[in-house]
Amino acid sequence: MKKKTLSILSLCIALFAAFALVGCGGSASGGGGSAAKSESKEKAPVAKKTDFIWFKVEMPEGVGVSDSAGKNADRIQLTFPEDENASGDRFIPVWKKALTAEESHADQAEKKGDTFQWKDGGSVEYNGRTWLVETYEDNSGISTLLFTDVEPGSVYVLISNFELHKKEAEALLNSIEFPDDMAEAVSEAREVEISSIEIKH
Repeated sequence: MKKKTLSILSLCIALFAAFALVGCGGSASGGGGSAAKSESKEKAPVAKKTDFIWFKVEMPEGVGVSDSAGKNADRIQLTFPEDENASGDRFIPVWKKALTAEESHADQAEKKGDTFQWKDGGSVEYNGRTWLVETYEDNSGISTLLFTDVEPGSVYVLISNFELHKKEAEALLNSIEFPDDMAEAVSEAREVEISSIEIKH
């Protein structure tokens, strides 16, 4: 009798445990629960870069584009948010096909060194890319020039009043990327109107 009672009791406990497992969303397979959890995790947002043909960059909120230097993408200029201290400040990339970063830096120093308060800023690194830095001062404030090597040649970026727009400027420098063949990319950019490019923020 005791054995029969124990058997019935064991059966009841086993059934209860089985129902409890199902009720709690358990699974007979060991990996099912964790797989479901990992699938339900939100995927990290993919960074959106605007493609200007000869460079790609993440556009921070408030940064716009200007075609004042030309209607096509090879003449693109980026504009910073305007405020009472800074009006019309820009981020202007320039490709120099025949000059390395050091040669381009020396060229600009020769052009501006005698007239403006030209200062050597050494070098900095943004997102693994090394830039030579120089600053000069004129009536519009302090301008920063950053030079980096590409293939072929080099690119320098002119940034008006860097410190006033440091957040946006560094976001641009940390995300900018250049193609493997700048000559081909710039040639293509000359045929693309800035107005046709989708700006992603």
